[in-house]
Amino acid sequence: MVLDGYLVGTMKQMSALLCLCVFFCQCSIDRTVAPLSLEEEEILATFQALDAAHQVQISPPDEPGQTLWLCLTLLVQESQTPLAQQSILLYHTSAAGEYQPEDPNDESTARLHGMTVSDEQGRLFVKTILPGDYGSSADNRHIHTTVANAQPEGYDIHFSQYSTFMGKNFISGSDQHFLADLKQTPGKELVTFLTLEVKKPQTSYP
Repeated sequence: MVLDGYLVGTMKQMSALLCLCVFFCQCSIDRTVAPLSLEEEEILATFQALDAAHQVQISPPDEPGQTLWLCLTLLVQESQTPLAQQSILLYHTSAAGEYQPEDPNDESTARLHGMTVSDEQGRLFVKTILPGDYGSSADNRHIHTTVANAQPEGYDIHFSQYSTFMGKNFISGSDQHFLADLKQTPGKELVTFLTLEVKKPQTSYP
C-alpha cells in the first residue's frame, strides 16, 4: 500500500511537470524580428523589381496593420524545379482576425485577397499586412494560398514569431503548411523569404 501510494504520488508529480513543460513551451514564443542583412536587402530588391504581372497588392493603402512583404518562390516538389507561370490566390484575415468573405460559405472570398502569377524562376512578390489571430486561439496567424490545378491546391503560410511549439510541430510534419521567419527593413516593414513546394502542378504534368 505504501508503494502504491508512492507510485501514485510520483505519477501525479510527473503529470504536473509535463503540464508545466507544455505550458512553458506554449508561452515561450520568441517574438524577435531580426533586421534584414545586406544580402537579404539585395534579394528583396530583386523581388521588388519583378514585372507587375508577378506582383500583387492585397491590402489597400489605408488598411490597419503592420506592412508585410512576402518574397515567395514556387517549386515543383517532385522535381525541385521552378514552377513558372503558375497562378496563385492568396487570402487572409484583417489585423483584427476577420475574413469578412463576400460569400459567407467561402473563406477564399475574404476581403483581403489577391491573385498573381509566378515568373520564369517561380518568383512572386506580395504586399499586404500581417494577418491577425483567427478565432479564440492566439498565435495562429497565417495566409492561405490556392495554387490552381495542383494536387492538392491548398498551402498555408505560418509565421515563426506567431506560432506555438505545438503549432510548429504540426507544420513541420505537413507538406501543405510552411513556416516563415519574419525579418524587418530599416523602415519597419516586415519581410519574409519563403519557398513553397507545390505537389503535382498541372503545368508540370500535361
